[in-house]
Amino acid sequence: MIKSPPRFRILLAQLIAAQACYYMIVSIDLTLTGLVGMSLASVPALMTLPLSLIVVIGTVCSFIAGHAAARFGYRPVMVTGALTVVVGGTVSAIAVASHSFSLFCVGTALTGGYRAVGGFLRFVASEYASPTKRERALALVMYGGIIAAALGPFAAVVASKAAEQPYLGSCILIAILGIVALVLAATMPPATGRNREAHNSAIRIRERIGNPTFQQAVLILAGSGLVMTLVMASGPLANDHAGHGSAVGAAMIQWHLVGMFAPSALSALLLKKYGAFKANVFGVSVIASGCAIGLISASGWGMTATMMLVGVGWNVLFVAGSALLLQSYPQGRGAKLQGFTDGATAAISAGGSFAAAWLLQSLGWNGINLLALAVIASILTNLVWLSIRARRAHALAAAQSSSLVASES
Repeated sequence: MIKSPPRFRILLAQLIAAQACYYMIVSIDLTLTGLVGMSLASVPALMTLPLSLIVVIGTVCSFIAGHAAARFGYRPVMVTGALTVVVGGTVSAIAVASHSFSLFCVGTALTGGYRAVGGFLRFVASEYASPTKRERALALVMYGGIIAAALGPFAAVVASKAAEQPYLGSCILIAILGIVALVLAATMPPATGRNREAHNSAIRIRERIGNPTFQQAVLILAGSGLVMTLVMASGPLANDHAGHGSAVGAAMIQWHLVGMFAPSALSALLLKKYGAFKANVFGVSVIASGCAIGLISASGWGMTATMMLVGVGWNVLFVAGSALLLQSYPQGRGAKLQGFTDGATAAISAGGSFAAAWLLQSLGWNGINLLALAVIASILTNLVWLSIRARRAHALAAAQSSSLVASES
């Protein structure tokens, strides 16, 4: 067992601050990258390429980062990720100043590399926490998202107006946040790596691919990410089509982000009191209720309620799914599994994001909510089946252990 350091609270504060930097960078990217691409691209079809590069490169690097963290530890991986966003923000700023679309694509691709390491922050907290407080430590790190939700979009707009060249200040802000993230990463202790795993190497993916607990974790994290991203990407577009105005659209995103991060501690308490299965069922129910409201009402308040409840449900599922992932490996040996799960989640979520506009145009807002309900129902069905398998596996292991003890005595 990895013991918690005496200054764990300081480490937790560092991780929350680093998480805030991470989500602020993500928020700025989501707010302005498409607009910058629109202003620089010579062909309209290419204007979303910079944002797509962030998603694609981040997804690919998630798989690579897991293996790197297993070999070298979290700290070098997070330092490398922070360096990429510093360079990426700087290159993007030069691209905006010189009106170079191709250089801006290089900058956003580098920024995408940083997307791969943000998920590790919650796992660092879980590695240093005591075994009984791993899930709570993981959930508390997510409070960095609240800071980012409150400051990110506002900071992006203010920074973009700070320089004479539009959007130049926002790119510089990304680089500055990367420097802060770099300092925070460099001062964190390594949670795994050669110095801690000389005799206990990281669990390989193929060793857990058939494990029902690991399968539940991937199902919950990837499935909830797909539904959340699909609704989040469709909501502002549906709001615009319904003619509710930009103020309602801003409120939708704001309440969605609040829902995504504010309930983290409550999600951890729910998990501790009722267990992962009931917490997951609750999270699924919250998302389903949000989608049901979306079916009933296409008004501004209805869309806002849908976005908020989907965010809350995602938070519960994210915490519970991450807890299941922690349960699928011994403490300190899960870097490869973490990288695989985050990569799979990012890939599936990216698919939902890319398909959102086409699905909304084809199915409408009601169709999006029906599709989300269908995915949620599928997640719940598979969750029940995997839970039954996990219980049977635990009962069989317990019976074999009792039989072995009886034979030895």
